Amino acid sequence: MTTNRTVATAADAALWLAVHRGWHVLPLNYGTKRPFGGCVDCRAATTDHTPQTCPCLARADGALCHGVWAATTDPSVIARWAQRWHTSVWAVHLWASGLLAVDLDTRTGPPPRQPLNGLPWPAEEPPPADGLDTYSTLAAQSGGTVGTDTFTTDTPSGGLHLIYSTTRQWKGSHGKVRDGDDTVRTGLGWQIDIKCYGGYVVLPGSTSKTGTYWRSSSTTTPRPMDGWLADALTRTGHDRTPTTPAATTTPTAAVPVVDTQTGPARYAAGALRSACAELAAMEPDTGRNRKLFRSTTRLAGMALAGWIDRAVVEAALTDAARHAGLPAGEIRYVLASGFGRPHPVPDIRSAA
Repeated sequence: MTTNRTVATAADAALWLAVHRGWHVLPLNYGTKRPFGGCVDCRAATTDHTPQTCPCLARADGALCHGVWAATTDPSVIARWAQRWHTSVWAVHLWASGLLAVDLDTRTGPPPRQPLNGLPWPAEEPPPADGLDTYSTLAAQSGGTVGTDTFTTDTPSGGLHLIYSTTRQWKGSHGKVRDGDDTVRTGLGWQIDIKCYGGYVVLPGSTSKTGTYWRSSSTTTPRPMDGWLADALTRTGHDRTPTTPAATTTPTAAVPVVDTQTGPARYAAGALRSACAELAAMEPDTGRNRKLFRSTTRLAGMALAGWIDRAVVEAALTDAARHAGLPAGEIRYVLASGFGRPHPVPDIRSAA
């Protein structure tokens, strides 16, 4: 029996980074470059638990449930994965490893008229050819430089993964334009993808259907991300670092200013108070975002039916979410999403 050296090299690289750098790694499907599916219960759309409360992951025996959240630094688990899955594609779970990746693409197609999100493109600069051009101009506009003196991977398509260390929690994004638009309104800029919380990148040494990933940097140590990059990410709404609760007691929800003499109004006021009390008491990594969204959709339906004022709901849920430690930008996004998907009001005639 011969050994597939490509497969061995990818697994060896992942093991080395886990042991020597403390990176959380996992194998990916060779064809899709996505995490393996895990058990049926954990990949069901109706699963009632989060990765943080998953019984499969709690065993720490190598279950590949919940996608990237199964990543580990355990050498024995990594060795078992290498034997079991025999794949030549491995990845690092960025946020669990204290990392952020700037993924610079080289996709074909003309650039938009305004390639930077929230900043005008310099009149003296030619249009960018790819993500590296866009990122370099953003760095210059922000008073910094790209700086490739960090862990850097060349991708098969000709792009780059610049990996930096970070202590903050950043959400991922894709820098692209919508159909019919000529301005980038998401992420940092055209062909710049940000990956951190819940995100991963393929490790050097891996070989997929598209080709091989190579480390192009002389260092295997990621350096701290530049201040200008952190400022740019904050400006564009990427910072989702939980805030420290300001109070030590659980706040009560704002008292709805509505006619509580009617059954629907009383029901809605009680639902709001209950939702806020539960949300404010939640700890990190217990599903606070999901709780906020579900509460918002439920109360959005009541606001749409006239049972309660929308402004009262938004103010009360915002206060509770802040107390739970959710970032302001995330709270605004979840509230907007929830009010966009209102649930039908319940039938409360039997309780009237």
